[in-house]
Amino acid sequence: MATRSNQCDFIGAGGIIRDHNGDWLSGLSMNLGVGQVINDEAKRMLSGLKLASNLNTRKLEGESNLAIVAKLLIEVCPISHPLDNIINSCRHLINGFDEVQIRHIFRECNCIADALAKGSLSRDYGIVSVVETVSFDAPPPHAASAFTDDLCDLARAGSVRTRP
Repeated sequence: MATRSNQCDFIGAGGIIRDHNGDWLSGLSMNLGVGQVINDEAKRMLSGLKLASNLNTRKLEGESNLAIVAKLLIEVCPISHPLDNIINSCRHLINGFDEVQIRHIFRECNCIADALAKGSLSRDYGIVSVVETVSFDAPPPHAASAFTDDLCDLARAGSVRTRP
């Protein structure tokens, strides 16, 4: 998920990989600098798919809080579309999974991804548009309560979730 800070117009992205029980497997957080949210949501999906692939995930449920990104991943993306390269990279990774389901999730339900994205804004963007992706093997302190709330069904967090 991509989020804008009220204090500066920087965009951060965050995502989570959970197993079929909803337990934390890994998470990611990136400060993407200044840009358009749609581009950054597509980049977050790409990073999440790479992380899930590196974890040798076979079945995947991916969620995006931007309906257009989910739609572009599910349907044919026109060659002339500005996100064509990122979407095609996502599709290439998607082809490596046994089963994949991509869907839109409302931003209000993206508590964990939002906490991870906001946490990324405290880090430097990087040098010459090099984006540092930070991975987490457990919920970081600033996202722990959102993750606990989700496990207790108090919130439905945006995530990439593996399936049994």
